[in-house]
Amino acid sequence: MGGHYAPGSSVTVAIVGMGVRGLSVLERIISQAALVDPLLRIDLHLVDGNPAQPRQYDSHQPDYLLLNHACAQVSMFPAAQSVTHAPAMSGPSLYDWVRERGLRVASDGFTVGNDGRQVRPTDNLPRRVFGDYLRWFLEHLRTNAPDNVRLIDHASDAVDLKQDGDTAILSLGNGDHVEADYLFVTVGQRPQPAPRDRDRSSSRLIATAYPLPGQFASIQPSETVAVAGLGLTAADAIFALTVGRGGSFDQTVSPERYLPSGREPRIIVFSRSGLPYRARPTPSPCVSYDAVALTRTAIDRLRTRTPRLDFDRDVLPLLLLELRVAYQRAKLLQEAGEQAAEAFLLSARGAAAEGVLDTFAELPGPAEFDAETVYRGTVATSAEVDGRAYQRSLESWLTADLADAMRGFEGSPVKAATEICREFRDIIRYAIEFGGLTDASLDRFYRHHREAINRLVIGPEKERSGNLLTLLRSGLVSMPVGPNPLVDWDDDTGTWTLSSTALSVPQTVSADWLYRGYTDRITSVEDDPAVVGAIARRGIARRFKPASTVVSSVEVDGCGHPIAENGESAARIWIFGLLCEGVTFYNGYLTSPERFERSQSDADRAVHELIEEVRPDRQIISALEGGARR
Repeated sequence: MGGHYAPGSSVTVAIVGMGVRGLSVLERIISQAALVDPLLRIDLHLVDGNPAQPRQYDSHQPDYLLLNHACAQVSMFPAAQSVTHAPAMSGPSLYDWVRERGLRVASDGFTVGNDGRQVRPTDNLPRRVFGDYLRWFLEHLRTNAPDNVRLIDHASDAVDLKQDGDTAILSLGNGDHVEADYLFVTVGQRPQPAPRDRDRSSSRLIATAYPLPGQFASIQPSETVAVAGLGLTAADAIFALTVGRGGSFDQTVSPERYLPSGREPRIIVFSRSGLPYRARPTPSPCVSYDAVALTRTAIDRLRTRTPRLDFDRDVLPLLLLELRVAYQRAKLLQEAGEQAAEAFLLSARGAAAEGVLDTFAELPGPAEFDAETVYRGTVATSAEVDGRAYQRSLESWLTADLADAMRGFEGSPVKAATEICREFRDIIRYAIEFGGLTDASLDRFYRHHREAINRLVIGPEKERSGNLLTLLRSGLVSMPVGPNPLVDWDDDTGTWTLSSTALSVPQTVSADWLYRGYTDRITSVEDDPAVVGAIARRGIARRFKPASTVVSSVEVDGCGHPIAENGESAARIWIFGLLCEGVTFYNGYLTSPERFERSQSDADRAVHELIEEVRPDRQIISALEGGARR
């Protein structure tokens, strides 16, 4: 990297992509720039065609598309433990922000406006409200920028990047060019483009999940839609085709009923695993404790035997042990109180230190809590003979899971156990990131284990899960073909055919439309038509694990710098977010207040690296000695 900049000079920085990650970088630049010599000017270019409005949080989408985070658990303002190089800006969480504006929740449980009850900390608010919060956050940062930071907006996407020595030259879609000494790329990863029209099937394939409900404009009430997927995107689609078409849920009766509008199509749902996502309970701090089995020390011990681990052989047994520990701790908290739970944890740590935790007598056995079955999400299917029986088993499974979610983490040891996959995600990261797994194990992790973890911890909130169960019972939504059906286009009838592959009695159904209810990322970064593809094609960055058919990440080093084709790091460029999913893990999540967040810590470290490079030859004011919280 270059030398220090003299007082009175200027440095040019560009952030490409002003979504959640880009805004976090901007917050760090503004906070750290306030601590350097005010004579050092930073010209900061913000490049985004729709700043602070990522597609999934667009402010124009309907209110029934909800966050799966409780609003009090969402904040763009970093906690002190996430940012060590400059004090964090202080400001409202999403909950505080909506309360400050007097927003309320209508009687339908999701519409937010001026009428209805007060917003609660546990409410899952519309995603468009979070989009409004992001736009406000950007303006808040703009208002709080110090005088030595000049923000320059470019309402256009970056389409190309060239390097001239240490200078990055960005070409924008509107014909403009931006020259930057330092560059942050936080644009996310594009979905796989829709197939070109090759036959009649392409006109009946909805290959791009969003925007909703616009993707469904051509679907008629008399038709049938097959939704591929059982995650949050598929849930969005189901509600766009039901509530979005005028249907409603009558919660004055128990169990609730769905009241159709008559404009809904018939909906068939399927997935490769055939397993629904588990419902999210109301957040609670009771699940937090220091890991017993799945610890960094345990991972380090494994690496003394082999530097690259196999997740199934080495890490999964520790994770399953931790689920059993969490289950027993939660059960003791519920039945015997905190003192008994803490005594159990102390004994469990002793057993772990002695290497006998797997035979620790106080851990629950499979008859009480089968951690592997819970982790893999097995729904009893051995007795299923046809589609109806399969769906009945799913409804029973959903009913039991919903009951656990309604009891919450305090009342359901099962939910407290599964939440460990979320609580300890940084330790999971520690085990797998930056080549921590063998190539084969990394592929298997992203093909199977990521989905298993997601099913446990990023499902719909409990009320929405209850709505899905109601729709299944109503018959409007069905799951008749079991796991991993064969999907074909019938050119004679002009319909899609779904045929079971896992049921004893084969089932075949037809659908007029096929909707891809999941985000299928591009398989090669070189195929990206914009700046990311340009970075790859020009050799500024290379693909991580190019032989993999599963991972399509840009390779970055531990600081976030892309690694070029020649193996060298691009020291003046940082790449963060979903573009790195594979070399790093769990990049697509919202940040919470008052807890360590890896994404904000990464931004803090990267901006500190930049500031250290460009500051004049004098010390930055210590955040502890002179930096006031702003």
